[in-house]
Amino acid sequence: MIILGVDSSSAAGSAAVSRDGELLYEAYANEGLTHSQTLLVRCDEAIRAGGISPGDVDVFAVTSGPGSFTGLRIGMGLIKGMAFATGAKCAGVSTFLALAEPLKDSGRDILTVLDARQRRAYCAAYRSENGELKKVMDECVLPFSELNDASRTAGLNAPLVVGDISAEASSYIDGAEYAGDDMRFVHARYVCEAAGSMAEKGQLCSAEELRPFYLQLSQAERNRIQSNREEKQT
Repeated sequence: MIILGVDSSSAAGSAAVSRDGELLYEAYANEGLTHSQTLLVRCDEAIRAGGISPGDVDVFAVTSGPGSFTGLRIGMGLIKGMAFATGAKCAGVSTFLALAEPLKDSGRDILTVLDARQRRAYCAAYRSENGELKKVMDECVLPFSELNDASRTAGLNAPLVVGDISAEASSYIDGAEYAGDDMRFVHARYVCEAAGSMAEKGQLCSAEELRPFYLQLSQAERNRIQSNREEKQT
């Protein structure tokens, strides 16, 4: 099974190709450019270097959220377009799952955290057991001040924290160990790995069914709602 995996959920962007669980190639960049400028280039690089064509891909996989609203839409649109063109199946991979995937054999509790702005964080938690990831805390968005209580409620024991977490947010979590900078952002190779597991469990979908996953409204949408409320009050 050939999988093309893409991530554009954060500042970094990447594309990878795997065959039967083996990574063929990954193109990764965090150059400060927009995904609209780089993501298609990364996909083309990965496909060419992997020695395949888009028509060879069995599963098109993409991080479905949470993350940057614009970034998610760019990645989702690219993957949906290729899947529609070829008729292949899709996998919408949780950004949190892709972050935790490289630690599935660690035997650790894993807290995945992403910056949600305004001193809040997106988070979820997993437990590594027998080479698999068991979700022990559902996806949520919390103020920094509630991260420690949420970790305790989930029963996390000295969790390993991964993701794009700020120094301020990290100060609210007791007894945690922090992964290195190489695990700050998703790498598309792990999107491929997670998609392979989803395929085995029958969790794939069509291009039409593929949807982004948001934990909150975008800033523009929140501003619009607030503006409408203010207009009604005047």
